[in-house]
Amino acid sequence: MAVWSVDLTTEDGALSAVQNGGMACFIAAGLSVLGIVVLCATHGISPVLFASLAGAAIELAIFVVAGLRFRAGKGMVWGSVAALLIVLEIITKLVTLTGAFGIVINAALLVATINGVRGARALRRIDLSPADAAEIFN
Repeated sequence: MAVWSVDLTTEDGALSAVQNGGMACFIAAGLSVLGIVVLCATHGISPVLFASLAGAAIELAIFVVAGLRFRAGKGMVWGSVAALLIVLEIITKLVTLTGAFGIVINAALLVATINGVRGARALRRIDLSPADAAEIFN
C-alpha cells in the first residue's frame, strides 16, 4: 500500500494510516526537540529565546499528544492541529526561503499526518463487531 494513496475502505488500511500518522507526529516531535537544542546552543539568554522556547515546547507537546492519540486509533482533532502546524512550518520555510530539504521532509510528514486523520475518521465509521469480522472468513 502506497503512502500517498491509502485504502481506507478496510479496517487494516485505516489502522495502517493512523499508525503512520502517529509515526509522522513522533518524527515531527523529534525535529522539534532538535530545534529546541539548536535554539539553546546558538542564542544567548534573552527574552526572545524564552519566547521561542515556549513556542517550540507547545509545538512539541501538540505533536506528542497527536502521536499518542493516533497510536490509540483516534486523533482527528489533535492530528488536524498537528497538520496545521506542519503547514505553518512549510509556509514559514517558503516565505523565508530557508531549508529546501526541510520543506520536502515537512511535506512528507504532512501527507502522513493527513492520512492519519483520514484513517482515524474511517475507523470511527467502521463498526465491525467480532461476529462480523468472523463472518468475513466463513
